[in-house]
Amino acid sequence: MGVVKRSVSIDDAVAARVEAAASEDGMSFSAWLSAAAEHQLLVRAGLRGVQEWEAEVGALTDDEVSAGEALLTQLLGEGAP
Repeated sequence: MGVVKRSVSIDDAVAARVEAAASEDGMSFSAWLSAAAEHQLLVRAGLRGVQEWEAEVGALTDDEVSAGEALLTQLLGEGAP
């Protein structure tokens, strides 16, 4: 896997929180940001997938959303959305 260097501006408070989280996780600042960006890209792709699916078959019902949320809680623990 290649690495691309970028210069980015980050809010001071966010940078401090990233530094602390990276340290806690035993990662560099850059590695932590890269992992966070990858996570966000996966979430974004998932949301787009749901939008595409809903465009084809209709919106999820309240029961389907509730069932999905219950499954997430079961799989991820109580910290799930």
